[in-house]
Amino acid sequence: MDWVEWFGYLASVVVAISLTMSSLVKLRCLNMFGAALFSSYGFVIGAMPVALLNLFIVFANIYYLYGIFRRVDQFHMVDVGANSPLLAFWIKQHQGDIERYFPQFSEASVAGQECYLLMRNSEPAGMLVGLRQQQEFDIKLDYVFPAYRDFKTGDYLYHRSEFFQRLGVTKIVSYTTISKHRQYLIKMGFKPYRHRDDLFVYRLS
Repeated sequence: MDWVEWFGYLASVVVAISLTMSSLVKLRCLNMFGAALFSSYGFVIGAMPVALLNLFIVFANIYYLYGIFRRVDQFHMVDVGANSPLLAFWIKQHQGDIERYFPQFSEASVAGQECYLLMRNSEPAGMLVGLRQQQEFDIKLDYVFPAYRDFKTGDYLYHRSEFFQRLGVTKIVSYTTISKHRQYLIKMGFKPYRHRDDLFVYRLS
């Protein structure tokens, strides 16, 4: 088996993996890369239908990604309360994925907490659950639904919404030992707190 055939297999694997992505942005990015590999493969072996079809797919993905990143999304925070059936429904729907990032969280964890749905273009995009104590907000759950994980929702919540400022909060605290969640918090502007590996703090100026 020569390198050209291996190249074709690689393109196939990338396209197949792209179809497993729950995030539309990740799906289109990976699919675009896979299609570019397939198009190159088609040109190398002289299969013009393969080359041209996949070249078209590359440009189609570019077009839709451009639209996604250019679109001005509308965000809202809706106070739903700890006893909200709607909140309970979404927690149950995503319980398995929630446990990957918040292992200690369950439906019972919302008792006594402030609970919000994060709305994006009138569609539920995530949930925020936490406890406010004076000027500090301790996050128990900051969960974005897989289809909306392009950091826009987090950017709105922490940087553009002034949501916490309206609550009178000056410090936001989150706890995690999960590597992916740590990366998300740091990207959002949280700082590790002193010598604790599980505590992250975001201060609002």
